[in-house]
Amino acid sequence: MKRLDVVITLLLSLLLTIGVGCEEQIITVSGCLFLALIFLSSKRWFKWLFIFPVGLVSVLYFQSGYIYGHPNIGIVASLLETNKRESIEFLLAVPVKVWLLNAILFIMFIYYLIRVQFVFKWEKTAFLFGGVCFYFSSLSLFIVHCYTSTEHYIIQMNALEKSIHQSANWTILKAKPKYKNYVLIVGESMRKDYMSAYGYPIDTTPFLAKTPAILVNGYLSTASHTAVSLPRTLGMSHGLDLDPVNNIITLANAAKMKTIWLSNQGFIGKYDTAVSAIAVHASEKQFLKKGNFLSNNTSDYALLPLFKQALDQPYNGSKLIVLHIMGSHENFCDRIKKDIYGLKDKDLSCYLSTYNQTDDIIKTVVNDLKATKDSYSLFYFSDHGLDNVSRVKGQTELVHGDLYKQNYEVPLIEISSDIKQHIQLNKKISAFNFMSIFSNWIGVKTTQLPAFNVYQAPQVKSIQVLSGNQMVPFSSLKNDPDEIIKY
Repeated sequence: MKRLDVVITLLLSLLLTIGVGCEEQIITVSGCLFLALIFLSSKRWFKWLFIFPVGLVSVLYFQSGYIYGHPNIGIVASLLETNKRESIEFLLAVPVKVWLLNAILFIMFIYYLIRVQFVFKWEKTAFLFGGVCFYFSSLSLFIVHCYTSTEHYIIQMNALEKSIHQSANWTILKAKPKYKNYVLIVGESMRKDYMSAYGYPIDTTPFLAKTPAILVNGYLSTASHTAVSLPRTLGMSHGLDLDPVNNIITLANAAKMKTIWLSNQGFIGKYDTAVSAIAVHASEKQFLKKGNFLSNNTSDYALLPLFKQALDQPYNGSKLIVLHIMGSHENFCDRIKKDIYGLKDKDLSCYLSTYNQTDDIIKTVVNDLKATKDSYSLFYFSDHGLDNVSRVKGQTELVHGDLYKQNYEVPLIEISSDIKQHIQLNKKISAFNFMSIFSNWIGVKTTQLPAFNVYQAPQVKSIQVLSGNQMVPFSSLKNDPDEIIKY
């Protein structure tokens, strides 16, 4: 029986380590966890008072940890800001093998708690040694990641909640918008390397590939999750810090522009997510996702009539209309009317179809802008990319992540009534500079930030991104092992 107990404890340690996202240090931290579980098993009271609650949380986290890695501020935000439908979509998207591994892990954990108990002659010394091993184990790292991530999330949400009731402190030196209509389309989960506009061999973005525009090839998102990325893109930030009240909406308001926010992104309450806390400052705002989870899978096309209405509203000055779309958010097949590519790899085929759909939505918006006969300018970017965690050749399993460059390499595209050529600008630009680009775009100069266009964006030797709970050099990240699948 003792030999079986050792095997069960060893496998339990390995699966727990994988489930909390510590695969890169798997031998060391799972080895420490194995020794800790062996030497701490002699104290039954300790197993139930300490190992049980920590282990149970780890078991419940297994699906997220296996797919997304260790806890970070983005995962905490996704957990707390996800509506019922998105939760069900996540559970349905979990591969069968992960469910099976999770079930095996749960059974082994219960077996360990009830049956495994090693007795040592030097009981106190063994217990102390077990405690030291636990300190260096994967579960210890999991506790640290959980605490740090939750702390950062609480700080961020407190800042965002305060900003709802605060007034921006912009000092406007000059406000002279160049265009009558400004449109900002905020995309979701789109990597630029799957866009035909950036060279992908399948025609995923036919309109953007040919229309006169400036396509920035080198734009890097601030972070790899929406709730972390967008507050730091649409508001002033240099990393973990956040100044949410000084954002694109309050800046446009200060320039006497009419601000309209149209969103197809879900929320729990009225303004209790990172992005809706910015949207609340708009003159007008509409959120499509107000039904229960059975009626909440609204198509991005539903935003188009609202956009047309906003465009037709009479206003003497300039307008800023923000469209926040679901874009390429998981589950991909639920986002589209039809899989237009019919690839053997269904996940990839639906993902590429979301690109085509977003391209069509941008095309419709541009045509509506042209129909007004007024001057216009449109910016499109994606909040973050995805990475392929499938290691089966010829298959994709695209999910959120922060380990690879492709999690941050996203499109930034400008289309304007006075842009007559199709230009690709090969230049590294950080989304932490988007506020400066936005300020220049709407013709506003302030004392708070420099204003420059994409051509004038400063050359930075080492751009940093928010990975997990810390800022890291983008150049230090690896390439997605299956960076791109070509057909």
